[in-house]
Amino acid sequence: MKSTIFGATAILVAAGTLPTLAADMAIAEPPVETPITEVAGVYDWGGFYVGVNTGYAWTGVDYSDGVTALNRDLGGFALGAFAGYNFFNDGWVYGVEADIKRDFNDERFPAGGTTLETETTWGGSVRARLGYAIDRTLIYGTGGYAFTHARLEDVNTGANESDTLHGWTIGAGVEHAFTDNMAGRVEYRYSDYSKSDVFNAAGVDGDIDSHSIMVGVSMKF
Repeated sequence: MKSTIFGATAILVAAGTLPTLAADMAIAEPPVETPITEVAGVYDWGGFYVGVNTGYAWTGVDYSDGVTALNRDLGGFALGAFAGYNFFNDGWVYGVEADIKRDFNDERFPAGGTTLETETTWGGSVRARLGYAIDRTLIYGTGGYAFTHARLEDVNTGANESDTLHGWTIGAGVEHAFTDNMAGRVEYRYSDYSKSDVFNAAGVDGDIDSHSIMVGVSMKF
């Protein structure tokens, strides 16, 4: 009888401990990983690009006939194109750019008892660029060699001459990448050209400088 009672008790105790053992032996599920949110990468300004631009230029012509010194302003629109290559390193952007443009600024004015017609027809530059990019916005400075083709004519006599003037240019601008391949810009430049014998057509000496503001759009490859 005692054996039966002890046996029954053992069975009951074992039955009571089985759920606990089963719970202890349950396989723990792996922790749920927190989703990783991807951060957008910084825009890469490096590479080759080409673009077109337009704007307005205030061109100054200083000349003297040996007696009277005058200054004339040739204001007009300009159309152009540019191309360059950028290197990008830790926010800094540096490279080289070349451009060419067509000016529309001819004007007539009196000088030394005659009437002159003068204009700059086409010009361009080859420049270095250095700037700093805040993601898709680039603030930069630029400077280098510049040239312009000038024409002067004595309206009364028909004497005329043209020449290419060489000088330097310096400026600054802001550029923004609207897509991975397209960017827009606004740029100011001052250009100063050396004296030229183009003014000898009217017996005067002179030189040319220019202030310009150009807006443009470019494609990066």
